[in-house]
Amino acid sequence: MDLKEYRKLQADSFYDNLREATAPPFFYWQDPDTPLPQIGGEPRGISGHCFEADNALQLAMAAKAQGFQSPYWMGFDQAKEAGGHVRKGELGTKMLQWYRKDGELKSKIPVTVYNGDQIKGIEWPRPTGLTPEQQAARQAGLDALLPPRKKAPTLQQYNDRLKEVLAEKFPANDDPRENARMTLCREYAAMTAQARLGLPRQVDPSLAQDLKPFIERRPHPMDLVRAMEEAYRVVGEIGIPALVYDQIPRKEMERKVKPAKEPSPKRERSKAPAKGKDMENEIPF
Repeated sequence: MDLKEYRKLQADSFYDNLREATAPPFFYWQDPDTPLPQIGGEPRGISGHCFEADNALQLAMAAKAQGFQSPYWMGFDQAKEAGGHVRKGELGTKMLQWYRKDGELKSKIPVTVYNGDQIKGIEWPRPTGLTPEQQAARQAGLDALLPPRKKAPTLQQYNDRLKEVLAEKFPANDDPRENARMTLCREYAAMTAQARLGLPRQVDPSLAQDLKPFIERRPHPMDLVRAMEEAYRVVGEIGIPALVYDQIPRKEMERKVKPAKEPSPKRERSKAPAKGKDMENEIPF
């Protein structure tokens, strides 16, 4: 699977979910202590850092569709290095791995990752609440919306201010298609910010109507990518940082050295899979 094919599959899946009102912009939650209960929080890697933009969108859709609750995602070899293994028969999800050189992005390559629910043998972090570092990051994001005051603002006041800020960044437009693009950017930025800040999320009843042009006439796949990138850029500009979670450490595996024996008989090479039959080229949602 090349990058072009990946982009098309991702966009097609997103617009299908959009039509059924199951795409991430329609996610909502009430409990501020467990934002994004459908995906266990922002999807993150073994480093504890969250995925962003279209990777976060991709993993959120996959987790929602398959009922995953773990927020962690990793590759087959990463699971082994952490002392675990992917359960037999599990099908991975495609996302993009970024390759940089001298600080510059050189390429994005589709790779296969697995959710923590698909992996056995790893003792996952069990947080009982935000760490002091996470709480400080969250408070900094809240203060970026409303400056500190004697009486702390309510969660609703933070949400109201967030809505005002994003309405300025992504204003409504008289052109239906441009308005749909602004709506998508605004809602994805709001969802990301609300997840990071632990704010409850409601879905405006007019959302489906505003996004209808994206359903009736699907835009180019790169339009979706640009919308995600814009949303994450604006969340950063507002001053709402992503929380950093516990990383999954590598497990030092003791290498067992067997005594020398007679050479084993030569094994026959397995046949290569038939062309076009590689199941890892599928992206499950």
